[in-house]
Amino acid sequence: MTDIKIYQVNLDRDKDNLAFVPYDKVTEMQGIPEINSSLYDKVYEGAVEASDIEDIYRIFNLEKPIGYKGRFLSVSDVVEVIESEDIKPGFYYCDFIGFRIVPFDPDLAKDPENKLTVVMVEPGKEAKVTEIGSSLEALQAAVGGYIEAYYPFEEEVCIVCNDEGKFNGMSPCRAVYGEDKQIMDIVFGPFFICGCGGEDFSSLTEDQIKRYTEMFKNPEHFYRIGDEIKAEPYEPTAEEPSR
Repeated sequence: MTDIKIYQVNLDRDKDNLAFVPYDKVTEMQGIPEINSSLYDKVYEGAVEASDIEDIYRIFNLEKPIGYKGRFLSVSDVVEVIESEDIKPGFYYCDFIGFRIVPFDPDLAKDPENKLTVVMVEPGKEAKVTEIGSSLEALQAAVGGYIEAYYPFEEEVCIVCNDEGKFNGMSPCRAVYGEDKQIMDIVFGPFFICGCGGEDFSSLTEDQIKRYTEMFKNPEHFYRIGDEIKAEPYEPTAEEPSR
């Protein structure tokens, strides 16, 4: 295995348009024989099965390892080989043809938080598509406390809710229904729906976004008839209080 990190130019910070430019041209434009490490984001850190640098190029263009947050590997990207039995450690600049070892300061590169595209569901409000951070702190902030993953769906999608929502005074939010349209459970407090097929939570696909936004679109009132809990969807008004 080869331990690596991958850095890519952040296009928002790239005011001199140095992304996707061959190394000699970059140094010519900057007037110094170095690249500007502060323009880069770290988009991957992990281990891959690679016997040479071209293997790494192939992996990140034909596959997408779990945890990779970047674009397809291309000119101006930097691969840091940390430890490998086959590849010399160093920083490899992806050039117009092949790679070349270059000076690079990883301490100047940024480590941006990955964003997840999810369906957010709150009591008294319509479901909406939004982006949230992938850090534990951001996930907890989205649901107002410790998180719990709930897996009521057949596909690799889950509900992430407040672990204590049923006991800490949060309002009932939405019912979860079985194939027979009967209520299986009720989720209390805000929750979001995201992908859960890998080691970490992931963004929903476009089809999943449409499906789950519609499934949980309207808020619900809950009431009891005998021994049964019933749910009635309703359309919130502008005056509907946030609960």
